[in-house]
Amino acid sequence: MDVNSINEHSPWWARAFAIFLAIMLGLTVANLFYIEIFGINGINHYSFGNEPKKLGEYPANGTEEEQRDYNYSLSEWEDYEAYKEMMQELEDSNLTEVTQIFAILTILVGIPAIAMFWTQNEKMLHFGIAYGLVSMVGEVWKAYISSDIVASFMESFPGGADYSWIASASVFTSSFCGITFIALAIVLHNMYHNLNEMPESGFYLKVDNPALAESGHGDNDI
Repeated sequence: MDVNSINEHSPWWARAFAIFLAIMLGLTVANLFYIEIFGINGINHYSFGNEPKKLGEYPANGTEEEQRDYNYSLSEWEDYEAYKEMMQELEDSNLTEVTQIFAILTILVGIPAIAMFWTQNEKMLHFGIAYGLVSMVGEVWKAYISSDIVASFMESFPGGADYSWIASASVFTSSFCGITFIALAIVLHNMYHNLNEMPESGFYLKVDNPALAESGHGDNDI
């Protein structure tokens, strides 16, 4: 039994996924240039001259308001120093280089993957799995490098230790996107490239009967 009519699916299922991959790839390219221009620090609360000023001596003979302002400014300065230390550790961990390498790999695999899904080519499964694996390995590696550093930074704040597990858990949660890409690639490939013929049923025997075959001829048979 030919089931091509049953297996005909709209090409826009695969094309929608191709469009999604194109958007993700565009964000990857944008992030690549962003890191190249602004570095691992990026644009943050301390950018554009918003860094707190280094404090002088404590105003022991100052007013209560001056002492309160000093303590507040001191807290801001300590937060800034802790942030700078974290970013320096991330820079020393080669996180920038790892991010750039996997961004380039994602682009190299992603462009043909988009073309394969747009045209529903049989190679869509291979490129879809490759894209998912590159994405998953890259995200897990980056999370592994940064998780302990970010967790230590969070623990430097009062009560931060209660939430530092979030940074550590990112090693496991970061693989979700890659696994999702692989799962969707498998589902879409099976939609467009499964078996074209139904297997013969095992509940009946196919018997050749010459008499039945000859009965199909009429009186005009020679």
